[in-house]
Amino acid sequence: MRAMKKIFVQIPVILCCLSAILFYPRIGASAGYQERGVDFQQSLEGFRKAAGKVGVMLVSLPSGQVDFEYRSRDPFVPASLVKLLTSYTALKKLGPEFRFRTEIFARSEPSGGIIQGDIWIKGYGDPFLVPEKIQLLVQALKDRGIRQITGSVYADNSFFSPGAEHICLDSDCIGVYNPVVSPTAMDFNLVTLRLTVPTKAGQTVTIDSPSGNYARVSGRAVSGSSKKGGQPLKVRSLGANGSGQEEFQVSGQGSPKGPRLREFRFHAADPAGLSAHTLRAAAERAGIRIQGRETREGAVPPGSVTIARYESPQLSELVSSMNKYSNNFMAEMLLKGLAGHLAGPPGTTQKGVALVRAALNEARVPTDTGMLDCGSGLSRFCLLTPEAFCRLLMAAWQDPAIGSAFLSSLAANAEEGTLRRRMRKPGLTVRGKTGTLNDVIGFAGYVSGPSGKTYAVTVMLNDVRDRSRARQAIDTFLEDVASSQ
Repeated sequence: MRAMKKIFVQIPVILCCLSAILFYPRIGASAGYQERGVDFQQSLEGFRKAAGKVGVMLVSLPSGQVDFEYRSRDPFVPASLVKLLTSYTALKKLGPEFRFRTEIFARSEPSGGIIQGDIWIKGYGDPFLVPEKIQLLVQALKDRGIRQITGSVYADNSFFSPGAEHICLDSDCIGVYNPVVSPTAMDFNLVTLRLTVPTKAGQTVTIDSPSGNYARVSGRAVSGSSKKGGQPLKVRSLGANGSGQEEFQVSGQGSPKGPRLREFRFHAADPAGLSAHTLRAAAERAGIRIQGRETREGAVPPGSVTIARYESPQLSELVSSMNKYSNNFMAEMLLKGLAGHLAGPPGTTQKGVALVRAALNEARVPTDTGMLDCGSGLSRFCLLTPEAFCRLLMAAWQDPAIGSAFLSSLAANAEEGTLRRRMRKPGLTVRGKTGTLNDVIGFAGYVSGPSGKTYAVTVMLNDVRDRSRARQAIDTFLEDVASSQ
């Protein structure tokens, strides 16, 4: 990382080269490297063996000279490289220090430790509202001396439209990478059921969930014998029941010789119900009595007052978690949250995409030959060029307000994120974003070698026949770039 740390120090110096970066010359493919006796035709052959469509661009920083390109203006399906566009726009328009808030409302201020009537939890797009953070909201209630709520608990999802949306790829909504998005989103809108298998055969498996009574479980599972046979332990969702809960069915046997604690996770069929139940369970565990029985979706009434507030980590931290581990949920939340805060509620995908396009136009990133329809890249219809990503990388690189946050949000080779097990060659420093679908492999980021010289690099492979070979071809190309300085 020493070379990359040196890069941060040089950022202020790089600003003087703004005009060169934005209007870099377009020269013949491989010209810059061929002058130094380097030819990437072998790399191209490696790409072609793994994929039917190949696009590459390699640009020197800070000069902006194009050292190598191949079909850099052709549109490709980018997969998760799209997260770079979303994070750049969010950092640029909201600022690295921006925080998302989540609030609890009541019709009136508490009196004598009692809230008369109902309470509402309302989120504004926080993509990292995990159960541990709900404890902070509950503690805020406790700090105000609140010990009783005479009404019920509701969750307001009106900051987005639709209030909840399941984003699916290729009509497959089961995979964990297909997120359910809502502005008041608890624990990535995932329901966790914890099953404990007894040690004695025939005893009933016990079930627990941190979301309180959101999950209604039917059926029965037992501890099996040590012998083989019997149906395996299963849990399946039967869907929302319309009352703020989700029905689940459990069956089968759990072996006492295996792990005693098993976790099953599902996308929430009723995100508002999940948020309301999680808040209720946390409040009751903290000793706050809630008399009303309803726990479901409901809009905050006009004139209500805020009685507790929680603010997320800074946007720079959220973007770092999103990019390093390519979190689709966080990216789609960020796109709609961006829209709600800048274009006005409700936040929609269309508003978010318009804001991203505007930010890219301001940065002189060409998108005229492409299409953008999401924040995560979970789409077959999104099309962008290698040139667009290299231009974006250069724009972020020379921006003193967001450059450091953008760079540090990227995965690091042999260290963290999606590149933690890749490119362990000594002296190589890579910070970048990967993109993967069944037939798509891509990379966009920064590469530095022993000399400290840095490049913006984008490789986009579509119609991939062998994902393992495609990744290896990209890694070899990046290593060659760094070692050929």
